[in-house]
Amino acid sequence: MKKVHRTDVKAEVVREPGAKEALHRKLIDTPDGADRFVLTEFELAPNGSTPPHYHEWEHEIYIIEGSMGLVKPDEGKTEQVGPGDAVFIPRNEPHGFVTGPDQTCRFLVVAPCERPPVRNFFLSDDPYEYTQLPEYASAQEAK
Repeated sequence: MKKVHRTDVKAEVVREPGAKEALHRKLIDTPDGADRFVLTEFELAPNGSTPPHYHEWEHEIYIIEGSMGLVKPDEGKTEQVGPGDAVFIPRNEPHGFVTGPDQTCRFLVVAPCERPPVRNFFLSDDPYEYTQLPEYASAQEAK
């Protein structure tokens, strides 16, 4: 058994091409003995996003705090979700997440441990920068 508090897990930058102002924490992962599902907490800062993508596994999302847009590329729309909302995303259904300039969102994702590659709709050649991290601000000031 494992019990962990979210603050004891290091937040890492989401480095998927096209992701912006996004962090994740692997709360329960395969090194912990999980052999079917992993539990990850994501945080999107203002003007954050994960790129529209799809994959061959389902996953479930639960919004803890804040709000964000759930991007539905196939429908050409974005639906707002907020605290207490649960979202089921079937396998191969295109989706993405986005926050506006006055939005932040913290949410949980449950996904299978073994996952085939993610397929993105839009890839970015821009280098990833997470401007909300204090160490990033310090590095910028030193330049």
